[in-house]
Amino acid sequence: MNKTAKLDRQQKRNLGKTVLRFIVSFGLMGIILYLFRAQLPTVFQYLKEVQPFYFAMAVVLFFIGLLAIAYRLRFVIQVHNTKLSVAAAYYVNLISLFFNNVLPSSVGGEMMKAYYLYKDSKGSVSVFSAVVVDRLFGLITMLLISISTIFFFDSAQGSHKIMGSIVMLAATTATLAIFIFNKKIVDLLCQLHIPLLPAIFIEKIKEIYRAMYEYREHKGIFGRCIILTLVGQITYIVVNYLLARSLAIDIPLAFFFFFVPILLLMGVAPSVNGIGVREATFLFYLTEFTTPEKALALSLLTTFFMILVGLISGVIYAFKGGLSSEEKNVSPG
Repeated sequence: MNKTAKLDRQQKRNLGKTVLRFIVSFGLMGIILYLFRAQLPTVFQYLKEVQPFYFAMAVVLFFIGLLAIAYRLRFVIQVHNTKLSVAAAYYVNLISLFFNNVLPSSVGGEMMKAYYLYKDSKGSVSVFSAVVVDRLFGLITMLLISISTIFFFDSAQGSHKIMGSIVMLAATTATLAIFIFNKKIVDLLCQLHIPLLPAIFIEKIKEIYRAMYEYREHKGIFGRCIILTLVGQITYIVVNYLLARSLAIDIPLAFFFFFVPILLLMGVAPSVNGIGVREATFLFYLTEFTTPEKALALSLLTTFFMILVGLISGVIYAFKGGLSSEEKNVSPG
């Protein structure tokens, strides 16, 4: 009876989260479209004039950049004494891209990535920690890239929005580092049995710490993962710059080193794959450098771009299904 009641409560919570995502996404989108109802013809005119060369370059570069992320996943998995071919690592990232578009959550794709790695590693639980660490590498590097723009993006110092965001990011990064890498803090949190923090939060901190702790013994792999993450993130930043160029929006590349990490970070907000939140973020930051109409056009083009790469990944997934016998080199070492 207790198990049934717990299951019912969990289902209600999941339903509530899904409803909240739809309300946030389509509520924000509805407000934005209403406020821009008079400018929508101009926005759509900009979208009709997209330069195919820049857009095609962005698509090709995106899939090339995914190679760096695939190699990173391969090294992350290697720490857990599990072998993973580059082809398999690339393919599970394609699967993740597809399910990010299908499931109403930015972590839906990561869940499917973990599922396929778990299934094809014959039940190796360590792959779940590997997926957590893989995502964590992206998060920390992304935050550091955005913070670093204060040193080479001159316009940042004159913008209250950008400077305020950088200060918040720096505080977030420092807090994250303390929670993840400081064993004393983790031990203290684990000893708290009073309702200061939810139990699930403490469990997540312990899980992340245990996962990251293993990498202290593999400094070479840790360094390679950082470099590969930088390559992958910088590639995605250039992709967003090319999308802006496809709309003839003249914004310095340095701005996107600040903005793209912010955009990715906002993807964890409760929404349906960032819809609504993404458009609001574009309007908040880009209007200092271009017109609101062009900022909205670029946000819609970026949404279309993410759907397109997800569909391309989905087509590949539809034809291939699970990992092929040639790729299925996911096994305990």
